[in-house]
Amino acid sequence: MEVERLIDYLEAYFPLSLQEGWDNSGLQISPQESSIKGVLLSLDVNSQTIDEAVELGCNLIIAHHPVLFSSTKKIFKDFYPYNVLYKAIQNGLGVYAFHTNLDIAEGGLNDYLCNLLELEDVEVIEDKRPLRIGRLKESMSLEGFVDYVKERLSCPMTKYIRSNDRPIRRVAICSGSCMELMHDILGLDFDVFLSGDLKHHTAIFAKESGINVVDATHFHTEKFSKYILRDVLKRGFPQLKVFVSDRDYLPWQYR
Repeated sequence: MEVERLIDYLEAYFPLSLQEGWDNSGLQISPQESSIKGVLLSLDVNSQTIDEAVELGCNLIIAHHPVLFSSTKKIFKDFYPYNVLYKAIQNGLGVYAFHTNLDIAEGGLNDYLCNLLELEDVEVIEDKRPLRIGRLKESMSLEGFVDYVKERLSCPMTKYIRSNDRPIRRVAICSGSCMELMHDILGLDFDVFLSGDLKHHTAIFAKESGINVVDATHFHTEKFSKYILRDVLKRGFPQLKVFVSDRDYLPWQYR
């Protein structure tokens, strides 16, 4: 299996043309060999990811988050992300990222989250491309919805904002760090906004603006990306060695 063939196949599902202008999806590091020995799927690429790929005999890592977002002028091998790049190159590994194109695409991450929450009549908000709005089968309290999110996303913790007492039926959802959309969604019809990475001042804006919010963390709203990629790869290349990383981690600890 050649790297180029596999990438062309995946990009047909999640075209690079869909990615946001600030994003850097695509090939981050070309593998030493063009023939794929095995693929490791991950949310992030860290030092443990590289070790895992080597242990599993993989020479290509496909991640959700790019290792590089901006131009690089200096490389220091002891600091992230350059330590990861250095280690990957040393081991002949290729790294490819499907990021906001995977969030936005039909059948991508935000559609996956809608399916997990069993939302009905899901709408794609065209001018806010990753955003979806769908309807719960039955309305529930905000606290009930928080518990429902924790169960469906296997998320042990959330934080949330109660800004009104409306029953929760219509859910706006955007994976990862989409809380910056808060200012742009005021006129839309929804009862709660589910995303991650809520900042203090954005939280105050939500509270003052009457927006109910659930922050299920960046990690727990995007950890499913590797399963989406796995299922697509298995359909097209059932004989290919594909592994899902078990070394992705939430960097925070709570007490």
